[in-house]
Amino acid sequence: MRTIRRTPPGRRRDAAAEPLAVLARLTQTGAGLLPADLLESAHTLLDRAGQRRLVAPGVQVVALLGATGSGKSSLFNALCGADLAQVAVTRPTTTQPLAALPASPSPEADGAAGRLLDWLEVRERVRLPQSPSWGPAAVGLGDGAVLLDLPDIDSDVRSHRAVAERLAGLVDVLVWVLDPEKYADAVIHNEFIAPMAEHASVSVVAFNQVDRLHEDERAAAVADLRRLLAAEGLHDVDVIPVSARTGQGVQELRARIRAVAAAEDVIEARLAADARALAALARERIGKQPEPAHAADATTPAALEDAACRAVGVDLVADAVGTSMRLEAGHRVGWLPLRWLSYLRRDPLRALHLRPDSNDRGAVPSAAAPRTSLPAPSAADDAALRAAVHMYTTARIGRLPAVVQERVTGRLGAGTERIYDSLDAAVARTDLEQTCRRPRWWGAANAMQVLLALTALIGAGWLLMLHVLDRYLLLPVNPPRWGHVPWPTVLLLGGLLLGLLLAAAGTVMARVGAVRRTRRVRERLRHAVTEALNELLGTPLEQELARLEEVQALLDSLCESGRSAPGSGDAGVGSR
Repeated sequence: MRTIRRTPPGRRRDAAAEPLAVLARLTQTGAGLLPADLLESAHTLLDRAGQRRLVAPGVQVVALLGATGSGKSSLFNALCGADLAQVAVTRPTTTQPLAALPASPSPEADGAAGRLLDWLEVRERVRLPQSPSWGPAAVGLGDGAVLLDLPDIDSDVRSHRAVAERLAGLVDVLVWVLDPEKYADAVIHNEFIAPMAEHASVSVVAFNQVDRLHEDERAAAVADLRRLLAAEGLHDVDVIPVSARTGQGVQELRARIRAVAAAEDVIEARLAADARALAALARERIGKQPEPAHAADATTPAALEDAACRAVGVDLVADAVGTSMRLEAGHRVGWLPLRWLSYLRRDPLRALHLRPDSNDRGAVPSAAAPRTSLPAPSAADDAALRAAVHMYTTARIGRLPAVVQERVTGRLGAGTERIYDSLDAAVARTDLEQTCRRPRWWGAANAMQVLLALTALIGAGWLLMLHVLDRYLLLPVNPPRWGHVPWPTVLLLGGLLLGLLLAAAGTVMARVGAVRRTRRVRERLRHAVTEALNELLGTPLEQELARLEEVQALLDSLCESGRSAPGSGDAGVGSR
């Protein structure tokens, strides 16, 4: 028999209630990641925990569970010290749960027990006698405990089995009644005892009908049963040999049940065990979280960036910026006699709705930029982008369980459908250097072009005047010369040639500036596309993985929380 040492009440309550607090947090964090049926079960458990604490916190319910023929009803009578449950050779004998109420409880305790049985939907109730009519000189399990005799857990009648399963999930202490014939039955162990392994701290095993075995057979059977229970995770459950017919072991069983039921935190321990069992099932369903990805994997890969840039037309926009700058430079530094030709070419940025009005120059780019008129991506570019998105997502979550992959992908699906809108908005918001001031040398070059054009006009007008005087007025005039060349010719040709050379030099310088601006804008656009991808895919994916990691940590915390017997706390465990 295990010895039990009490721990301070505050510590017991905090330690037992902690799994339920973790479970409540798990339901919030795991929404959308955990299967819906598990979340519903968790909410049901939390609601039940609140109801159980309010209904009758000072009353404990102990249930006898066993297979057909295990002698539950006989053991029920032995524990009660009176023939309260029907016992017969025909099976099943127990068709409805029967509750044995304390013999002389206080009115408050009696009312609480009645409310608790109403909550459990147990209608058949009997009152224990003041003194036993036969057997050991003891009655029941104490003033604060109610004993239930449940229908057979392996009953062929479905309604009987359903009642036993329902109450097994609600009572505070589980007493498994096994017999030499069926103690190793696979159905009992696989469908009932093994799934309740987390409830070892609120469980007792009664090995009934030991009077049918010889001493050596009894020891071998008990050892084999303990081996089976240990293999199923119930290492610390007491196995008490008992005979309801002869009374052997009944007092020891009653004392053990009283010790478990009388522990102050037995109700919380049962609820905590339910939380651990649910967490173990959830961890099995979603699998173990793999090791976190390397830091290099946390960034958007180059393949996805390249595919997105091609699909959204980053190169098209960057080249249009360079072309637009060359056109504008032509308006300012081009050769004045042919400058009008540059106005015949359409600005590609204006065609893409990426060029602001002329009166907006110098203003800060608006964050709420309008949509662009970029052409739709080709079928090949669209397919390449979608393939890159799939590969990126798969690389990040490919090691996760299939059910988690499906849920994460579903939550990210809405974002991937908005990818082109987000990328287009990112391009529209990018600073294409269209609102910055023009280079100062453009104004100087334009002033020089105007001055040289005026010089050429003066020379042309001077020559025209000389021609008119000589031809029509017969007044030949010898103009001043620069060497052998008349100054009017020098002014005309010099203005034209110098203007042409200045335009050529300005065009070369403007092309160099356009190349630099194109490079800057291309890098800026790629950065904007990367940020849009991270906002659309990377950040949500990181958030989902972080949530999944937190869910896994909460599940691990629940599954690995203390499973000591009620009231044991940090107590040691004595010998059996």
